[in-house]
Order: sequence, then C-alpha cells, then structure tokens
Amino acid sequence: MDISNVVCGAFLSGLPIFDKAQGRANVDWVFVAVSFLGFLAFPSLAVGYARSRTTSHLPVASFSRGFRGGWWVDPLQCLRVTNLLLMGLFLGSLFTLPHASAQSVMLVWWYAAMAAGSTVGELVALKAFHGSVA
Repeated sequence: MDISNVVCGAFLSGLPIFDKAQGRANVDWVFVAVSFLGFLAFPSLAVGYARSRTTSHLPVASFSRGFRGGWWVDPLQCLRVTNLLLMGLFLGSLFTLPHASAQSVMLVWWYAAMAAGSTVGELVALKAFHGSVA
C-alpha cells in the first residue's frame, strides 16, 4: 500500500464532515484550519527532505541573493519568498474588507491562515534544523 492510497482513504473518510447533517458546522473554518496546519508542517518537511538529499549545509535565506537551485537545493530561500508572497497577498486583501461580502471575508481569513502558518512553520523549521543551516 503506497502513500496515495492512505491519503485518498483519509480524504474519503473525512468527507462526512462536509455533510449538511452536521447542522451548524462551518466548512469554511475547517478549510482555514486545515490550510493553517498544512502551511505549518510544510516548511519542516521541505527542509528535512532537502537536508536528506545533501551532505553539505543548507544555505541560509537572504534578501541580498538569488536562488541557488530549486526547492530541494535551497529550501530556506524558497520558503522566504513564499512567506513574502503570502504576507503580501494577505496585506493586499485587507484593503477589500470595507466592501467585502461574507465570502470575501473568509478569503481574507484563509490568506491570514496561510501566511501565519507558513511564517510560523519557517521559524519551527529553522529551530529544528539549526545545525544544518550554514
């Protein structure tokens, strides 16, 4: 059994939470929470995988240099750029709030969850892999 079967099984077993029989369950908040947790875990997984592929130290993220490869060669720089893009997306969406519908407000919360999860996830990854960063 490979990982795709496990993921599909978990997805299908979680589908009943989207059923209307749940009453007042708000699917939007479940999606926001899952997005936050996903963006919280991804940086550590990406840095761990990149660290397992190399014997040298990973380069530290910097605002003064470009990329030294892709995600698996320079994951910290890619995470930094991703964080900046997500923060920009969230901050830009704040300008829509004065005239936003309920759906647009949920998008702002989703952007906030992605930006916060990614930022905290990067800090956790840096703390967990501080010995592997040069």
